[in-house]
Amino acid sequence: APGRAPGRAPRARPRGPDPVALKPIGRSPAFAPSLKKKEDDVGGSKNKPGIARLFGGGNSDMKAKVAQLEYELENERAHSSELGGKLRAAEGELAKVKDSLELYKGRCKTQEKEIFKLEKKNEETQRGFDTGMAVAKKQIKYLEELLEEEKKKNQ
Repeated sequence: APGRAPGRAPRARPRGPDPVALKPIGRSPAFAPSLKKKEDDVGGSKNKPGIARLFGGGNSDMKAKVAQLEYELENERAHSSELGGKLRAAEGELAKVKDSLELYKGRCKTQEKEIFKLEKKNEETQRGFDTGMAVAKKQIKYLEELLEEEKKKNQ
């Protein structure tokens, strides 16, 4: 056949779906459990760099960073507990205020009832006063008319 190397047989093309690469069974050596100490993992040695050396620091740098982070963590914990204490105190105050609010709501309702009673009484008194004034004005007018008549008779 033209275009083929001499002495080679044509390859048979597989029929059906394309072959898929299979994943290896078992664990990769990169994730195998280590029997070394933790310090060796962090610091490593000259021949085998540890985690700390892979990420740009030596054992002393890593220890200093860990100490700094622990210090910051303790400060944050202290601050957090302080804020927690303040929160508990504020929640206690809020509970007292809510209790007082309910007490004052009851008092307000009672006072509103009293105010309505007094307003009603005031309106009744005002109506009575207005009625009395109207009667008094009519009487005064009547008396003035009588006085005028008497003056005319006497003249």
